[in-house]
Amino acid sequence: MKRIFFVILPQMHILDLGGPMQIFASLTELDIADIKIQCVGPESHIKSYQGIFLSAIAPLPKRLTAGDVVVVVGSKIQAELPATPAQQQVTQWLREIGGKLPSGIVIASVCTGAVLLAQAGLLDGRLCTTHHNHLKTLQQLAPQARVISKRILVQDGPIYTSAGVSAGIDLALHLITQYFGSAISARIARENLIQFRRLEADPQLSVHLSYRNHQHPLIHEVQDWLAQQTVQTPLKESLSAQFSVSYRHLSRLFMKECGISLKQYQQTMRLDRSRQLFMDTDWSIERIAEHCGFASLQSFRAAWRQHETLPPSKWREKQRRDSQGLR
Repeated sequence: MKRIFFVILPQMHILDLGGPMQIFASLTELDIADIKIQCVGPESHIKSYQGIFLSAIAPLPKRLTAGDVVVVVGSKIQAELPATPAQQQVTQWLREIGGKLPSGIVIASVCTGAVLLAQAGLLDGRLCTTHHNHLKTLQQLAPQARVISKRILVQDGPIYTSAGVSAGIDLALHLITQYFGSAISARIARENLIQFRRLEADPQLSVHLSYRNHQHPLIHEVQDWLAQQTVQTPLKESLSAQFSVSYRHLSRLFMKECGISLKQYQQTMRLDRSRQLFMDTDWSIERIAEHCGFASLQSFRAAWRQHETLPPSKWREKQRRDSQGLR
């Protein structure tokens, strides 16, 4: 992730832009990465649907390179009316860049931004979503797409679509997770007081994010420390020494804030790490179990069976097979 282009049109929604922009800007603010963020569009001055004027909007870029992210911001669109000249220009631009999309480039949409992706043909044959009030419209515009309801965000290859308004924040955090990892996205969410949301059909959150919807600084420190531990360590002694707090008190506090015990959290984190290694490497089960801090292969298998129906080898095959098709 090097450059982020927010494509904005007249009548755009302020939160569709400001929410994800704030999240992405945190990467630079927190010295995580130097990201260039720019608003682009067919008009240099526009009025938002909320009445706020925006100016100094750069032209649509003529060329994209690996590491670029394009976010088409939602706006007040009346699909039953002819597209405005600005909408037509953005649609044509999307059609041109989408037809020859180089590897390493992401195109995303917030809310009704998906309508422009559909009109450009970028959603044909793909899974996608949008604001619940516009799902039928999206399906009509992209009859070859698989429009999904009750989803905050959907990824299909390099195309990401998200639901209405504040879902742009979830989209930004999801992209940061993919580029920089769960620990970084959790940190940014914490800095911005954001809670991670999921609807029933959404992909499961990483354990790095699932139990972070609290504001207790000590427990966040404990979670950060546990995320860095890749060896089998005595939980009671190591935590007490690291944080100068009795294990009993820390256990009660952790359960209160997270709704899960320290031991359960540690095991869940190790399993989460093992899943990532199964997807990203060809390591043996024995090597992964040892690397993730399990005392033995038997203890790993026992923990795995509590959470997964498929054995590790079959799970790996399924994940890799699914990743090659539609997500």
